[in-house]
Amino acid sequence: MQKLRGADIVAESLVRLGVEYVIGVPGHTVLDLLDALKQRKDRITAIMVRNEETSGYMADAYFRIKHKPIVVLAHNSVGAANTLTGVMSAMLDSSAMIVITGDAWTKTQGRGAFQELVHSRDAGTADIFRGSVKRSWTVNKPEKLLEVFLKAYKESVSGRPGPVHIDITQEAFTELAEVEFPENVFDFVPNSRTRGDAAATKSAFELISKAKRPVLLAGGGTNRGKASKQIIALAEALNIPVVTTSMGKGVVPDSNKLYLGVSGWVGTTTANHALRSADVILAMGTRFSETDTAGYTDGAVFSIPKTKLIQVDIDPVEIARHYPVEIGIVGDVAAVAEDLLELIKTSNHKASEHKEWWASINEVRASWVKEVEDCFNPDSDPIEPGRLTQEIRKALPKDGIMMTDVGNSQKWIIQQFPTYAPDTFITSLGGASMGFGPCGVAGAALAAPGKKVAVITGDGSMSMSLHIYPTIVELNLPVVYIVANDFAWASVDGPQAKRFGPNQDFFTRFKLADGSPYELDFSAIANACGLKAEKVKSVKDLPAALERAMAAKGPYLLDVEVRRDTYVPMTARGGYPLPAVE
Repeated sequence: MQKLRGADIVAESLVRLGVEYVIGVPGHTVLDLLDALKQRKDRITAIMVRNEETSGYMADAYFRIKHKPIVVLAHNSVGAANTLTGVMSAMLDSSAMIVITGDAWTKTQGRGAFQELVHSRDAGTADIFRGSVKRSWTVNKPEKLLEVFLKAYKESVSGRPGPVHIDITQEAFTELAEVEFPENVFDFVPNSRTRGDAAATKSAFELISKAKRPVLLAGGGTNRGKASKQIIALAEALNIPVVTTSMGKGVVPDSNKLYLGVSGWVGTTTANHALRSADVILAMGTRFSETDTAGYTDGAVFSIPKTKLIQVDIDPVEIARHYPVEIGIVGDVAAVAEDLLELIKTSNHKASEHKEWWASINEVRASWVKEVEDCFNPDSDPIEPGRLTQEIRKALPKDGIMMTDVGNSQKWIIQQFPTYAPDTFITSLGGASMGFGPCGVAGAALAAPGKKVAVITGDGSMSMSLHIYPTIVELNLPVVYIVANDFAWASVDGPQAKRFGPNQDFFTRFKLADGSPYELDFSAIANACGLKAEKVKSVKDLPAALERAMAAKGPYLLDVEVRRDTYVPMTARGGYPLPAVE
C-alpha cells in the first residue's frame, strides 16, 4: 500500500493499462495530471493539439488500427464541449477511447467557479457527454480513481467498443490516498470472446449450407473484432460470395475472388445485386444503417423478409433492429465464425459449387467493370474524382493506410478504391463527422509507424480542420493530405440540384461578394505551417505529384482541383429517405 496524490494514481493506472498516448488541450483543472504525466514521460506520451475536437478523431483512428484505447484529455465545460464532436463520432462508429475531463474544485462548485457549467446543476461537465459515451463517472475523491479507471477501461473495450468518460474534480487530482495496484491490471478485463448460442449457431450452419443463393455480409464489427481471417476462411469453406458494408471494407481483400465489393447507396452494382437476390444472408457485425441499405428502400439492396436473414452481432440491441431475422446470434463475430467453421469440419460438409448463382453474379460483375470505366472522363480538367481515386491507388503502397473524410471524395473511395488488407481503410459513416479524416490521420500515423498513411478530404472539411497542420508538423508525421477542391459543399450541392433542379444552388458554394468562386489556397496555408505542399490543376501533373507526396519523409499536401458536377455512380435505387417534394 502506498500513498499517492490522485493525479499520480491516474497516470500510473494509464501506464499499467498500456495506454500509450494522452492527447488534448491543457487547462487549469488538469494541471496536476499534466505534472504526473510529465514524471512518466518515458512510459506514456502526452500530445498537445490546437483544438480539442482533434483529440477525439485521433483517438478514434488510433483504436481502429491498434485496437487499443488511448486517452483524450480536456478542461471542464467549454473544453469538454469542444471535445464532444470527436467523441460522439467515435461512439457512433464503435471506437474505444477514455475521455478525461477536469472539473471545478468541489468547494467552489455552485458559486460560479471559473468556467463552471452551472445552470441546470452544479459542475455539469459530465452532462455534455450524456448519450455520446458508453458510461460516465464523476470522481471527487482520489481513493476511487483506481477502481473507476479499471472499470472504464473494461467498459470501453468490452462488447461493442466505444468511448467512456471520467470527470475528475481538482481536489481528486491533488489530494493523497492510499492505493494498492493489482499485480496485473488486466485481471479486471475480460480476456475471452463471447461465443454465440450453440443451438442457434448450428441452425445457422444448416440454413446457410443448404442455401441456393447465399451471401456473407461483413460489417464494421468484423473490423472491430479483428475477424478478417475467420471471415475469409468461412466464406471459402462455404464457397459463398462476400459483400462488406462501407465500415467493413478491408476485412476481405479486393483480390479475393469471393469478394463483390461494398453494399448500399454507393455500393457496387455486383454487391447490391447479390444481396437483393440472395435467399439467405449471413450478416456479421452490421447494424444495417441508412447508407448500407440505401435508405431502407425495399429491393434496393435487401429484399428481407423474402430473403432469410441470419444476423450475428455482439450487441443484442442490433439483432432485428430493422429487419426480421430467421436466426439471431448474440456473440463475437470472430468466435461465431470459428464455431461455424468447426461445424463445417465435424460435419464433413462439402461446399456447393453454386454454379448458377456464381454465373449470375459474374455476369453482373462484368457489367460493373464496364460501368466503372464509363462513369467519368479520365482525361478531364478539372480532374475527375474517379481518376483521382485511381491515381491514389497506384501511388499508395498496398499495405498503406487510406483514410477518408466525409463527402463526395469519400463516396468514390468507398466504391472504387481497392483494399488488400484489414485495417488499411478508415472512414466514418456512423458519425460521418467533417474533420474526422484530416485530424484522425494523425492518430492513424501514430498507430502504424513505418506505414504510409494518406487521407482524402474535401475543401469544406479541410477548411474546418486547418488547426491540425501545426500538430502534424510538430510530430513530423509523414502523412499525405489530398484535398479534393471544388469550392463547395459539393456533397450537398449535388443532392440540392437533384431535388430542386439545376442552377438552384444556395448555401452550398464558396463565393466572393461578386459571385465568383472563392478558392482557398490550401497549399499556401500548409506551406506557411511547415508542410510541403503543391497545387495540382491538371490531370497530366497528378501522377508525378502523388509520387512526390508518397516519397516524402515528412508531411505533404496536394491541393487538387476536381470537378464538382461528376457524381459517384448510385448503384442502388434508394437514397436518403427525404419526403417527396410537393
